Amino acid sequence: MATTTVRMTVEWFAPAGQARSIALALHSLSADLRQTPGCLRCSVSTDLTTRAAVRYVEEWASEADLRTRVASTAFLRLAALFEATDRAPHLEFTLPAGLRGVDFLEDVRSSH
Repeated sequence: MATTTVRMTVEWFAPAGQARSIALALHSLSADLRQTPGCLRCSVSTDLTTRAAVRYVEEWASEADLRTRVASTAFLRLAALFEATDRAPHLEFTLPAGLRGVDFLEDVRSSH
């Protein structure tokens, strides 16, 4: 069954020091993003007690809004954080047609 939720979720697992740095950078990015047309919600959560996880979620009004976000130059600030740790983050896109991974990024970025 298709969903109308449009969401990007990124989850990093890193040493606590790196996780804190990533979380601080994400808080800065999310503050700017919340004013973007089509952005419904943007959140950052951390779990530094057990496995030093940082979770970043953006929710969008439509897939077109998310595609615009991924194609933007502002997205490059977030993308730079993908390489901030030795281990690549888990990246998931929840779209009306189903779940996608990094291939969604590649599709959007190559079509612009």
